Amino acid sequence: MEFCFSCGMPLTNDVKSKNKQFCKYCADESGTVKSREEILGGIVNWLRMMQPELADDVATKRAVYYMKAMPQWADA
Repeated sequence: MEFCFSCGMPLTNDVKSKNKQFCKYCADESGTVKSREEILGGIVNWLRMMQPELADDVATKRAVYYMKAMPQWADA
């Protein structure tokens, strides 16, 4: 199975973008990857959804750490 280079989401047919390395949440309609800040915000929201008690600053730190493991953001 393939995974999004930006967020790690499994790239099933229903979430693939025009750019086959990214999901539709990380790339716009043309396949261009969204900004680091947009992706960070999405991952923070996902973490908060999974753990509602998580403080904003902790969620942000975890998201930044998580993104460092993603190929798109490893050098950022």
